[in-house]
Amino acid sequence: MDRKRNSWSMRAALPLAAALLGVFPASGLFAQSQTDSRAATKAGTVAPVAVTPPPRIETRPAAPAPVTVESKPVTPASKLKPNLKVQLSADGQTIYLVGMILDGSFHRFDEVLRGAPKARRVHLSSSGGYTIEARLIAALVRKRKLDTYVEYYCASACTQIFAAGRERVLGPHGELGFHQAISIDPASAVKSLRPVTDRKLTSTTVFGVNGNDTLRLAYELAGVDQAFIDKALSYGHANMWRPGTEEMIAARIVTRRAERAELPGPPGGSGTRDEIRAGLLQDPLWRAALARLPKTTEAALDDVWRSANSGYNLTQARENGRTKLVVTGTHAMARAPDALLERALLLHAGLAKTQRELGYPACRLEPGDMPETSEPGDLAFMRDEDALLIDFLMTEAWVPAIEKSEAMRIFSREVLPKMTWAYRSGYKSGKQADCRIGFITFETIDALPKKKRLTAYRALLSMPGWEDAE
Repeated sequence: MDRKRNSWSMRAALPLAAALLGVFPASGLFAQSQTDSRAATKAGTVAPVAVTPPPRIETRPAAPAPVTVESKPVTPASKLKPNLKVQLSADGQTIYLVGMILDGSFHRFDEVLRGAPKARRVHLSSSGGYTIEARLIAALVRKRKLDTYVEYYCASACTQIFAAGRERVLGPHGELGFHQAISIDPASAVKSLRPVTDRKLTSTTVFGVNGNDTLRLAYELAGVDQAFIDKALSYGHANMWRPGTEEMIAARIVTRRAERAELPGPPGGSGTRDEIRAGLLQDPLWRAALARLPKTTEAALDDVWRSANSGYNLTQARENGRTKLVVTGTHAMARAPDALLERALLLHAGLAKTQRELGYPACRLEPGDMPETSEPGDLAFMRDEDALLIDFLMTEAWVPAIEKSEAMRIFSREVLPKMTWAYRSGYKSGKQADCRIGFITFETIDALPKKKRLTAYRALLSMPGWEDAE
């Protein structure tokens, strides 16, 4: 297999980067390794390592201090395609709000609302955006006493608008998502998390407002239970909370759950749930995953359906759904026979090498940041990855994974001693650092003696932190 690919963009690496982020912090091994490495260095006992350290990671040119922008995007705003679309139904009674709530969204909504004297409700399909824009839209919804309705998905800043509705209805498959506010810089990169607060605002407070204050106020104005609000604002932006129907109704964030769809979908939507599901199942990877990993695949199918009707085009939504399959499927490969495990290691180590040579660009992104794949190298890698996963999911020759505590012992013994150099330059745990360490780990395992490579790789895939495989 060709292990060197030129002209890769970042998209092919995103699923694996997403998978890596949960593994090492969850296991705690790298934090311990960092401590051990520093102690050993001080004592002069660190043995030479077998893996050549990667080149210095490229840094961005110096820029002015970032301007703090209160936002709640699922992904950095400037990289997203689905800017907000605001459309009025033919009968003038429903306003469709679809896509990310970014700069100018309030003015767009206000313009449509001014021309809609018969408007009764807002149909929301959005994964979030800027809290200030959503707050202004929510104020108009409250002023006009409009109902709010979610057939697909409403998350982050969008929930402020949903909470402003007089009656707040979820369709039969609709979901709400909650998390803390974040601050972003002018390049739309995550700058910092906003601290959780219990500050009490009024509806006229304007200055000095942090995004979490804005969210708290929106929920309080709707009469939402205080414990629910506290829980909603306890989740980080990378760990969306999607509460169940009964909990949301009891907390008064949702008025009721509809038994069937009560409104037509937004203009220009990508189709019904059944239509999108049927289209995805034409793909051999989705069919194989549904047969072997039904729970994960059904959830991914629903995510594609929601995303494709919330401002993303079907290709983007499909790639994000594929990421979920790859993350879970990669973990499940802890049970792959040796021949398939060897293919996986060669594929992932080759990807890690390319990421190192490029300065680990995938580690600077969130899953879903990139538009649809077009680079030939990306497409070739994804075809190889799909073929590997299909072969694995269709084989009956699965073997037992390594028990988690034993996997951690094997990993600590065989892999960590080869990576002490990675902690000598002040390693600090974080999304980008953990992602880089993950890619370095693939290359380190690939460089082990032949008799140890696959055992170490199976141990990695068996460790805590991966998404649970079925």
